Amino acid sequence: MPRRAIFTEVMDVVERRIAEGDYMLKDLPGERKLADEVGVSYMTARKAVLKLIEKGVLTRKPNGALVVHPRLSRQGAAQVALLTPAYPSTHFVHCRLAISQAAERHGVQFRPVEYMHWFDPVVKEALHGSDGLMVIPSTEPIPGTLLKEMSEPENKVIFFDADMTDRGLPSIRLFAHEHIVTLFEHLWSLGHRRINCLNTQGRNDEIERRLEHWRTWLDERGGTGTLWDTPAEPFGDTISRAHETMTALLDKPGHDPETLGAIVCTTQPAALGAIRACHDKGLRVGRDVSICTINNEPTGRYFCPSLTGLELPDIEPLLEQCFDWFAQTDEEWTGALRIVPEQPVLLEGESTGPAAIAL
Repeated sequence: MPRRAIFTEVMDVVERRIAEGDYMLKDLPGERKLADEVGVSYMTARKAVLKLIEKGVLTRKPNGALVVHPRLSRQGAAQVALLTPAYPSTHFVHCRLAISQAAERHGVQFRPVEYMHWFDPVVKEALHGSDGLMVIPSTEPIPGTLLKEMSEPENKVIFFDADMTDRGLPSIRLFAHEHIVTLFEHLWSLGHRRINCLNTQGRNDEIERRLEHWRTWLDERGGTGTLWDTPAEPFGDTISRAHETMTALLDKPGHDPETLGAIVCTTQPAALGAIRACHDKGLRVGRDVSICTINNEPTGRYFCPSLTGLELPDIEPLLEQCFDWFAQTDEEWTGALRIVPEQPVLLEGESTGPAAIAL
């Protein structure tokens, strides 16, 4: 079988990039740059480009710049970008995977983008280079000028795993107040009256809300508890910070481990660090102390002991209205700004058990 001409392989590369949304947020390279990127001669790259233009995949602007042909780039499908902070987080990975799978089923072209800070150029590229933008905020405060720009009518922005409805922006909250309460009530049903809270995540609006939910519920129920709040620095390791915090607490002179009661962690990494620290000190998690997390990532059910917490809900029903909105032209958001799952998904794992003593 004769070998395919090299220019057809270059065509394959460009078409694959278009299909994957690689040119959603940036311009197509010219023939010379494309030749350098793919490792072919200028003439080979030029022939590939001419064939793609003939095929109706590419076209040229009046200034000669290459662009994806409008008929191919649109095809009725919305182009959606997801902004996530550029630090390691299995929670972000699972959210991105769930959104990606839902986007594929709904015929949406999806592009994940990581940002280092709010002034990172990719933030503006994602905002203005897509039909719709979904944002998972970092712990760094969002500049007011950026929030104002996101709120402008020509931009379609939805916050994910956050609540920016007070800024007039549609928001998907994975764990509503009444859902978080089911976790607290589970501990109460086990006889726990002292329910502490551990946070090692940098503060943002979502973490603030979780802490406030804990305080409010504890006051209403008449329980007691202490907040151990030691946020890790940006891009820091929240698991090791939780381990250090819990170890220091257990090593404190005069501290009686039997008075720990139950511990609610704002995130799964905080729970992991706390569990390890308790194990190191000879405490049996689920018997001597109960530890749970507000957002339990899919891995939580496979830990030993399995981790009690609210699992990621089915987000596809929450995304349908978002995708429809992104696909429309010049349409304002309709309906409630806050989008929440109908039912909580609580995993009652082995990390929580009946209160060891009445407190």
